[in-house]
Amino acid sequence: MNDLERAVAFSRAFDRRRVERIVRLPHGEALLTPSLPLVYHRNHYSIDLGAAASTDELIAEADSVFGPEGYRFRKITVDDDLGDRVAPGFRERGWRAEELLVQLYGGPMPKVDTSSVEEVTGADLEPLWIQGMRESPEVSTEEEIHQLVAAQHGRRKGAEVRYFAARVDGEIASYCELFLADGVGQVESVMTMEPFRNRGLAKAVVTRALEESLAAGSEVTFICADTHDFPKDIYEKLGFVTASRMWDFLLIPAA
Repeated sequence: MNDLERAVAFSRAFDRRRVERIVRLPHGEALLTPSLPLVYHRNHYSIDLGAAASTDELIAEADSVFGPEGYRFRKITVDDDLGDRVAPGFRERGWRAEELLVQLYGGPMPKVDTSSVEEVTGADLEPLWIQGMRESPEVSTEEEIHQLVAAQHGRRKGAEVRYFAARVDGEIASYCELFLADGVGQVESVMTMEPFRNRGLAKAVVTRALEESLAAGSEVTFICADTHDFPKDIYEKLGFVTASRMWDFLLIPAA
């Protein structure tokens, strides 16, 4: 496999290792975690690479599992060019289409000062996760927060997970996660708190995670970024090159 294929395979294997049940469907796998029914990324329909299907076929197949299981939302993920073809249909049917860039590290190592970055634990970051969830318009109940936090910790079931943070006056100001498995590293969940933005802290934590990924022997290191948001440009300056796109299609019923 080439580097992109390894990154996609890593992402898919990571998803499969974290769920409780997998149901085979005509064009992919429904990945289910009934103990966390409010967490989209632990309950979704993952479409096979190379599948040829219409928007309506994918929606009907998702409904055939998620409906009887009692899920109110629907999430369908596509990791190849099929996403480009079906995205218009999902938008027409009222689904949210989220387009993510897969950016592979290609060097050279960025000249960024990482001396302020330290390795922390999930327990250190949990208060920030909860704060962010409470401020999000998409999170409405304490039960949802409880399940999302459990899902964050549950990532350690799918890979080695490490956390890196930069502090300002003793307070965590920016952080990211690093997932490691099978000779691949993924940098994820890059976040800088509002009062500390535009200080280069995100560059520092991402660079430290990149350094640690390479030190751990990763042959491929990648990061995913929103196609329509500015962080992708920051990652490009750090040596990450856009190689492909992934799509998440999400339908959330009105309350």
